[in-house]
Amino acid sequence: MRRRALLLAPLAGVAAPAAAHSELRRSVPAAGAVLERPPERIELHFNERVQLTALRLRRVGGEEVALPRRAIRGAASETVALPPLAPGEYRAEWRIISADGHPVGGAFTFRVEPPRSP
Repeated sequence: MRRRALLLAPLAGVAAPAAAHSELRRSVPAAGAVLERPPERIELHFNERVQLTALRLRRVGGEEVALPRRAIRGAASETVALPPLAPGEYRAEWRIISADGHPVGGAFTFRVEPPRSP
């Protein structure tokens, strides 16, 4: 027993590595996507359960797009329905509370191309 304590003593002062914060693993539409048709929804997929506290969609150089209200819940994925979007570039901005309680945020852009004429 004493030998085990002596072997473990040097490790007593070593701190455990800090837990990594939550991160967005993928989105639909994907960051930087160029779409031929407007998306019907935004999907956010995180590496762990989070609480999505804010999601804003803005047309670059224009107005904010009104999104439906939703309850804040703990989940690794969130899906939010979109109204019809006009052609242009959009920026989705999100904020979450990670599993360790820290606020984390980010953004990504995507573009909706105008309809092609035949």
